[in-house]
Amino acid sequence: MAYAAPATAHTATTHTAQAVTSCTNSYKVVAGDTLSQIAKRYTASWLTLASINSITNPNLIFINQKICVDNATAARTASKKAPVAPAAPTPAPVVPTPAPAVPTPAPVVPTPVPAAPPAAAPAPAVAASSDINGMIDEIFGSYAAGAKHIAACESGMNPGATNAYSIGGSHAAGLFQILYPSTWGTTSQAGMSPYDARANIIAAHDIFVRDGYSWREWTCQ
Repeated sequence: MAYAAPATAHTATTHTAQAVTSCTNSYKVVAGDTLSQIAKRYTASWLTLASINSITNPNLIFINQKICVDNATAARTASKKAPVAPAAPTPAPVVPTPAPAVPTPAPVVPTPVPAAPPAAAPAPAVAASSDINGMIDEIFGSYAAGAKHIAACESGMNPGATNAYSIGGSHAAGLFQILYPSTWGTTSQAGMSPYDARANIIAAHDIFVRDGYSWREWTCQ
């Protein structure tokens, strides 16, 4: 899982996911994934996946990160063979009694089954905005203008911005420079990467609403 939260830095860096070489079978991380969920999907231990992929912090994985699952599947226990029952004694031969002749029945003509109607095509999904300004408009609504001002001041509208300065062991990260992992962990996006633009905008909105629709936790106001 990924974490993050607010601050004042403007230094922009891009997080680079750990590279896994010589991997013939890998899984691409999507939003909402955790290492435990991926391990369960491949009937493996998250400790095994962390070791194979050199992941030092199993609570921190990122969207689009490739997780190698080679040799990770747990060995299945072979089932024990059931004991073979002793052979039954050979019964005495039975002399069949000839049955009376039965008239041959008329052939049965099967009733044709009507073909099932074709399934209706699913309605196309409505894609959410992938543009940063569009996402801020979508999530902040009438407060979007103020949110854009904060994001531009804090990170220069850069989702990959980070601040190396530590505040109580946390660093400002992402579009709204939210302190990670301290403040980030108190938002609804705690399980997402702080460098995911949509997740960072949603987390900023959580904080904004929690603070009574104010920007008091941001230096840029």
